[in-house]
Amino acid sequence: MKKNTFKAGLLAVVASTALLTAGVSAADEHHGSRDGKQGYHQMKGKHGGHHDLRKMFRGLDLTDQQKTEMKALFSAHRDEMKQNRPSKEERAAQKAQMLEFITTTNFSEDAVRQALAAKQEARQQKAVDMLKLQNQAYQLLTPEQQEKFQKRFAKHHKR
Repeated sequence: MKKNTFKAGLLAVVASTALLTAGVSAADEHHGSRDGKQGYHQMKGKHGGHHDLRKMFRGLDLTDQQKTEMKALFSAHRDEMKQNRPSKEERAAQKAQMLEFITTTNFSEDAVRQALAAKQEARQQKAVDMLKLQNQAYQLLTPEQQEKFQKRFAKHHKR
């Protein structure tokens, strides 16, 4: 019975990984690749990946100086994100590693957990960077604008 449980668990991991890989691949095809075609962030809006962030600050009656400072802040963040983006070779290596996990005869949960932990850490760092950017933009607001922002944020997140 224990052997069947192991096989069922392994099958579930393989199937979920295959579905996840297919979903990511389909999303890449839908949104375009990074080799000259439009990618996910370019499709989010005419302002790139910061479309939603800019939308958050819309309607706050920003001064020209605030607009300039925010534009510079977003531009610097975008440039930093471009520099930190995994290279084509790194992405290919990650895909090869996932294929190795699926097809190996000596499955190692520890190796899979390490690879997934590294991916999760990278995602977490991106989230921290985005919240840091949002905080920096928020700090450029006047107290009145900050109050209006907080009300709009609370209203938006009640949905």
